[in-house]
Amino acid sequence: MGYHIDTGLIYEKFLSPCDCPLCEIKQIVEEQFLHEFLNDAVMEDNTRIKVGKKGFCSRHFDMLLARPNKLSLALQVRTRIEKALQQLTAKSGNPNKLADSIINATETCVVCDLVQDSMVKYYKTVAQMYLKEKTFYKTLFEVKGFCTEHYAELIRYSNYAGVTKKNYIELLSGIQERSYKKLLTDLTEFCDKHDYRNALKPLGDGERALPRTRTKLYGKKYE
Repeated sequence: MGYHIDTGLIYEKFLSPCDCPLCEIKQIVEEQFLHEFLNDAVMEDNTRIKVGKKGFCSRHFDMLLARPNKLSLALQVRTRIEKALQQLTAKSGNPNKLADSIINATETCVVCDLVQDSMVKYYKTVAQMYLKEKTFYKTLFEVKGFCTEHYAELIRYSNYAGVTKKNYIELLSGIQERSYKKLLTDLTEFCDKHDYRNALKPLGDGERALPRTRTKLYGKKYE
């Protein structure tokens, strides 16, 4: 279940008027893995072993359950339940450790891990594109900002920008600062609109201020 990093997708989403292009890319990556888990991957022994070991988080289970291929999901999670049953029979003299192991088993997700691994490749690729592709600077400069998580991850992997690391971080910081200032302006406009003296004043970009704040702080909400 490999995933090829498509620089064309980076250009496409970074040029789109969204609040976080990496959220848009993540949604595409996630969709691909969800599709694979209910189709080709269901017959792969390696995949079944991973599902048995880590299972799915509640969010990804719900997303898989909402799709028509229920048999594939049942085959996947049956392996997980078999693994959980084995854990139940394991004895432990320490009830706290036993409880922790049970809870920890519910907090892992094979889809989350695969998506995260793919996103790390994108963070690295963005930095490498800044280093190697002269035209990418203009594309990055026009971005409307990032959600908090993806901005932090771009900074984390900024070493991949090589000798341009310092300028790369400065550009990212400038982009994020600009996006926050615009959001503050829109939030202020939204708040001011609720003053009766501004009842007839057009709301403008303030109309989407709160949904955009959600994206900026927590990332895009995936349905």
